[in-house]
Amino acid sequence: MRDATTAGRTGVLPRALRHRLARVALAGATSAAVDFGVFNLLLLTGARGAAAVVLFNTLAFGCAMVVNYSLNARFSFGVAMTRASALRYTVFTAFGLVLYNGNLLLVRWLLEAESPILLNASKVIAMGVLVVWNYLGYQRFVFRPADGGGQ
Repeated sequence: MRDATTAGRTGVLPRALRHRLARVALAGATSAAVDFGVFNLLLLTGARGAAAVVLFNTLAFGCAMVVNYSLNARFSFGVAMTRASALRYTVFTAFGLVLYNGNLLLVRWLLEAESPILLNASKVIAMGVLVVWNYLGYQRFVFRPADGGGQ
């Protein structure tokens, strides 16, 4: 039963925001696939120490960062890929990488993760914080409508 406060509404979030969130989620899933794919290829070396995990995560994140910037600029936020937005993205993402690696090491330590399965579980947990950080920062700092578009 609908009351006066919900009559005529199709959802809690406005349609444009729902569509943007869906596009960001798709770009994020694609980037996460690159991140995890590269990370797991590097784990094939057999190295599992903290330094190796941070190095592998950083390299994998760097690959995913290139994919993520391209997809989010054009597909998610509809802005031109400019030098200014690329610079903001790089600076913002560097802070995100510090957060990601710190959380990854913390979770790795808490889970006593050495096996590839537990290391991947650690990445999934650490990535949760990163997802919120990225969305808020991309929307407010990196992909601004003034850069040539936006929705």
